[in-house]
Amino acid sequence: MRLLTPGSKLQRTWSDFIDALYAPVGQDFNALYWLYRLSSALLDTILPCRDDLRRIRINGFACRLRPLIPCAGITLTLLCVISYFTTFRDTAVIKKGKSETLHTSIVVWLAFNVLSHYLYCIYKSPGIVISPKSEMTANINASVAKRNDAVIKIGGCCFIQSRVNINNEKKRCNFYEHYCTTNVKIDESTQNAVHHPMPNDTFCHKCEINRNARSHHCRVCKVCVLEYDHHCPWINGCIGYNNYRNFVLLIFYIMLGCWYGACLLALDFYAMMREYFQDNGFKIMGPQYGTGILDLPPPWTLLKDYRNTGKIDDDVILRAVFPFLLFVSICMFVFLLDHLLSIAKGFTTLEKKTRPDRNDVVNPFDLGIRKNFERVFGKSLINIIIPFPTHKKW
Repeated sequence: MRLLTPGSKLQRTWSDFIDALYAPVGQDFNALYWLYRLSSALLDTILPCRDDLRRIRINGFACRLRPLIPCAGITLTLLCVISYFTTFRDTAVIKKGKSETLHTSIVVWLAFNVLSHYLYCIYKSPGIVISPKSEMTANINASVAKRNDAVIKIGGCCFIQSRVNINNEKKRCNFYEHYCTTNVKIDESTQNAVHHPMPNDTFCHKCEINRNARSHHCRVCKVCVLEYDHHCPWINGCIGYNNYRNFVLLIFYIMLGCWYGACLLALDFYAMMREYFQDNGFKIMGPQYGTGILDLPPPWTLLKDYRNTGKIDDDVILRAVFPFLLFVSICMFVFLLDHLLSIAKGFTTLEKKTRPDRNDVVNPFDLGIRKNFERVFGKSLINIIIPFPTHKKW
């Protein structure tokens, strides 16, 4: 289904819109008028094609877009870093006499941690309980490709899927079972209490396998995951036993990076907005463009200015970046706090949500706050500061 076919109403309207956008400066450009015309042309084009759209949805069009979501997260991270080097390093650091080396080193360190843990979460196995069907398929594919290692492919980014080695996953499941046998004990005084999560193996009716304790089936990835926490669309995969540490550190460094950027730009943002409203007057929807209190120019204006001057105004970048950093830092703080509280009590996100609302609930996997944190993050502080490729024994 092609929307911009030659001679179509949408194609003609789009051509008229481009001509009006790049018309001489003296001619007025009515944004609302063109928004109405483009929307009308798009609806007239799409509505007759509703059967095609339904067929695309049935064929799993949304599933094909999932690998692009991590690209959006990586792109946002890179855009923030690029905005520092192209704009804020000069305006917020050099011109104010601050140490360029110090601030640039901090930015690079934070960006390196965010991107490293992001890629770890995407391509590192969460800990999968291998089903006989998956193992048989992997062995067939390995023999066809003449490889010695049997792998299954899940998740991934930019259509480069994560390769999970079946033998390693089996060793990890065996190690986890041994850990539960030797470390998880049910005290005699709590035998009559409700144990959550249960320390016993369970059966998955979808995978048709016996799986380790605390394993759950992901309906998106269609596999059972050890210590399943949740399925995260931002990494296009599951968060579980083997990559939960990287996920929590990813949240931490995103929060830290956004806080750092917001603190660096706070005074400049305040001074700029104060001067802007003094010159143009204060209006809730913005004095100039009517796009909100930040009064950010619409995309077509940015495109036109960039085409004429070859750059975007520094004040516009500041008005967009600072609120974004502040908003993300607050969200990540709330998210991180929730996960830290879960770690302290020895629960995963799913287990905390499904915990029975009773006073006699006992978690047999709760080893105490200190040991719970050591179990997730390890004892080495250097591995938290620098993202070395660390992993559990299995």
